[in-house]
Amino acid sequence: MNVNTRIYWENRFATGEWEEKRGREQTRQFAETQIKYLKITSDFSGSILDFGCGLGDAMPVYHAAYPRASLMGIDISEAAITKCKERYGSFAQFIQGDYSVVQDVNVIIASNIFEHLSDDIRVAAHLLTKCHDLFIITPYRETLIPGTEHINSYNDDYFRALGPYDYTVFSSKGWRSHGWHLWLNQYPKNILRPFLGKQIVRRKKQIMFHFANGTHTPGG
Repeated sequence: MNVNTRIYWENRFATGEWEEKRGREQTRQFAETQIKYLKITSDFSGSILDFGCGLGDAMPVYHAAYPRASLMGIDISEAAITKCKERYGSFAQFIQGDYSVVQDVNVIIASNIFEHLSDDIRVAAHLLTKCHDLFIITPYRETLIPGTEHINSYNDDYFRALGPYDYTVFSSKGWRSHGWHLWLNQYPKNILRPFLGKQIVRRKKQIMFHFANGTHTPGG
């Protein structure tokens, strides 16, 4: 059973549990890393949608990188959208809902959302009808643990049924296995793993899928 229900996420955002576990910082760090690989120029003046925006903490990163763009965020959690409007409503719009309420835009960025979705292929296909460029960022070749939030593991070929795309694999600060966390946790343990008959744990990476839908014109 998928734990990622609307009620589950409403509770995480409404109670402050997401913030207590540094969710805001993680979102910002993900965005800061991703803009290096997004095929968007700094003078872009179209519309960008953050699909599954959470508490909206990618918005100031996008706003700084693309100051002329129109920014929008969508999330299923009403509590999350309320907090988004309070903090970032001066330069971005926010809508509560799922993929069915997505409007036509130039670019959709879905950062670390699809690994939570039971119907991820169907959602991706629908989003492709709503934009010119779709960027889907997920963990790369993740080993799934039953009963946790992540229910899909992504490799290079995962979305081939949807048509052509390009992809980039990269390391991200958004994962806790970064910087000093590696030195205190992962590296020392890896020294001992071979002697204990265990597999070495590699630094977690992300994969960014980019779909370019040349036939779609927002508003058309």
